[in-house]
Amino acid sequence: MGNKDDQKICQPSQGVHIVLPDYYSPEDMGLLDPDTSDGRVIFFLPWQKVTLAGTTDVACEVTDKPSPSENEIQFILSEVRNYLHQDVDVRRGDVLSAWCGIRPLVMDPNKSDTQSIARNHIIEISDNNLITIAGTQSIARYHIIEISENNLITIAGGKWTTYRHMAEETVDKAIDVCNLKTTSGCRTKGLMLDGAHGWSPTLFIRLVQDFGLENEVAKHLASTYGDKAFKVAKLATLTGKRWPVSGKRLHEEFPYLEAEVRYAVREYACRAVDILARRTRLAFCNVHAAEEALPRIIEIMTEELKWSKSRQQAEMEHAKQFLRRNGIRFRCWYLKCSNQLY
Repeated sequence: MGNKDDQKICQPSQGVHIVLPDYYSPEDMGLLDPDTSDGRVIFFLPWQKVTLAGTTDVACEVTDKPSPSENEIQFILSEVRNYLHQDVDVRRGDVLSAWCGIRPLVMDPNKSDTQSIARNHIIEISDNNLITIAGTQSIARYHIIEISENNLITIAGGKWTTYRHMAEETVDKAIDVCNLKTTSGCRTKGLMLDGAHGWSPTLFIRLVQDFGLENEVAKHLASTYGDKAFKVAKLATLTGKRWPVSGKRLHEEFPYLEAEVRYAVREYACRAVDILARRTRLAFCNVHAAEEALPRIIEIMTEELKWSKSRQQAEMEHAKQFLRRNGIRFRCWYLKCSNQLY
């Protein structure tokens, strides 16, 4: 932005993750290998009652609907086989979900070789004091801060897990380069997010005792919403059973509650996909369970938002299109091509 003749610094990279049943990993232990057969990183980790495995690393073009390819899924499965006992049959049909994301990797403008691409972030400052923030296997994984002749600050790369660090470095650099006056130091370290103030490791016990929730459900609510879990629990309906007293699940295999749909709508969730993929992780954990829960999600959202029949149909189709990108069509492809039941 500071100089139209400057070289391009951002290199989008596509990464695919797949989800496998929980028996592919121990409950409290994962594995990461930074040196696979072609130099990419592979990992599989216990996550949300399933096993998360990945990842690929391929240069790509930016699109708002990235989709995993069958070759990428097969690569991950092939690598996973190297870490399991030979008696374990790693099957394509075990893939519960697959999705793809785009990483904003960057090339360090101060370096000329292929080792200059970063996974973390870069800061650059142009001549006119404009500050910019932005972020595959041969690309550097750390963030870079670049200051141009006109003091444009560019920060590129990075990850969600380092966003506070990125922001702190960018602001500190702007203060230094532009001689800005401050009234206090950085406050991001230790700043609590909403729901953290009243959280404790034993908060879930109060949810069990006060609302008659299952242990698994109570732990999920406490870890997801913090002290806001009580607001969700108050929306939970009675089960009609001796135990649990309240808390109807969206799907019997996962601890997500129908009450979470109502809470999410009142917290500005607008579409069924918001529930499946953003307020819960159901679409990423098991795309087939997500499809099974979809009608009830739309039914609850209709009660809350007064949707018409046409809007309900539109939401159903929109959500199914999203789920197809997350793996439904891959399962169908496998059944058709292999004629194998599993």
